[in-house]
Amino acid sequence: MVPAWAAQSPRVSIVGLVRRFHAPRPPGARTRDTVPAGYGTREQCLPFTAAAALGLAIPAPFSWGMCEVAALPSGARAFRSPIRGELDDRRLCYVVDDVEFAFRGNQFRLAAEVVGRIGSAPVPGLSFFDRPDQQRLLKVHLPYSWRTPDDLAVLFLEPINRPRPDGLRIVAGLVETAWYANPVNLIVEVPPPPAAVHVKAGDQLAQAVLVPSGASTPSVKVLDEGRVARAQLDAIRAWRAAHARHRNSYKRLSRARVDGAVGA
Repeated sequence: MVPAWAAQSPRVSIVGLVRRFHAPRPPGARTRDTVPAGYGTREQCLPFTAAAALGLAIPAPFSWGMCEVAALPSGARAFRSPIRGELDDRRLCYVVDDVEFAFRGNQFRLAAEVVGRIGSAPVPGLSFFDRPDQQRLLKVHLPYSWRTPDDLAVLFLEPINRPRPDGLRIVAGLVETAWYANPVNLIVEVPPPPAAVHVKAGDQLAQAVLVPSGASTPSVKVLDEGRVARAQLDAIRAWRAAHARHRNSYKRLSRARVDGAVGA
């Protein structure tokens, strides 16, 4: 039986805990503001652009960062983890209030009707791990909950093919969003001191990719002979011949699978 998500674009449901928030959005294939002229740029590589456009972009829910006191932006609320780390780190974490998005004092102000249904437990912005050896890891809490079809989960990653210049990393996490209802928090790893991190609200912070629930444990069979192996080698030969005729053959073949005919 073909699963429902394979027959059409799967639907992801998002339920906000606040009335306004930076919602997930399509990431798009473009990864640079300025693309050099000429052939051979990464933007002309279909696997590269297809990966960059995969799933949903997760915007930063509020402005935050980590830097030394002299670099704190105007209006920042600075603080440290109550657990001192193993590094001699003079940097402070900070967040910036955003009344429009119900974020103030490193906490989301939940809508009254939401509190009435889920209770009054606070939803923070940034939070910390309680181990001295994990103080370079922070939690960025999202003010909304995910729900996907029963046979899909969500893999949260750093933005695909969009590395941040400041060295901030997203620690990958797979969430069973078909049944896990609590809002997801992203785990970020900050670069070692003295690097500064400054994240603006709405900037792409992570990427969410839908994966089949059973795809986490595939089996592998290495083939060196037999019908399937011979067919694959024949396919490689055909691919090389197609590429010799047209250097954009990958795009043409991919378009043909979607449209039913090879485009120009």
